[in-house]
Amino acid sequence: MKICLIIPPSPFLLDERVFVQLGILKIASALEQQNYSVDMVDLSGVENYTDVLTDYVKRKGSASIFGITATTPQVPYAVKIANHLKLLLPATQSKIILGGPHVTLMHTAAKREAKKNFVGSDRATKDAEALKNYFDVLVCGDGEIAIFDAIH
Repeated sequence: MKICLIIPPSPFLLDERVFVQLGILKIASALEQQNYSVDMVDLSGVENYTDVLTDYVKRKGSASIFGITATTPQVPYAVKIANHLKLLLPATQSKIILGGPHVTLMHTAAKREAKKNFVGSDRATKDAEALKNYFDVLVCGDGEIAIFDAIH
């Protein structure tokens, strides 16, 4: 089984390559240790990122499972990536997973909102629910173990 892990663009940064994306690399390592084939697509600094995704999907032997990491400012790009992948691949033949800091923070905040019965705000809960419209699976926290549940 082949899995493609994607780092979305970060055009809001002066230098998109200033931060090493260690979390998703740790997930790639965990997958490879269990004999999964992993492709990495780093879209940092890539303006025509949907064209890159189209080329990847059209390639023979490309993945059908996609894992995307996203910080809060990368979420709009992650959503565009998910929507583009859905245009290219039938939903029955693909799975799109979102993980990373944004999902983890929203999940934690939503739990806090529920505990307080949404006193003051339910913004995180609404955000977490909205993400479910774009992604098949949301992974919160460290993904090195959770990725195996997410892909199955």
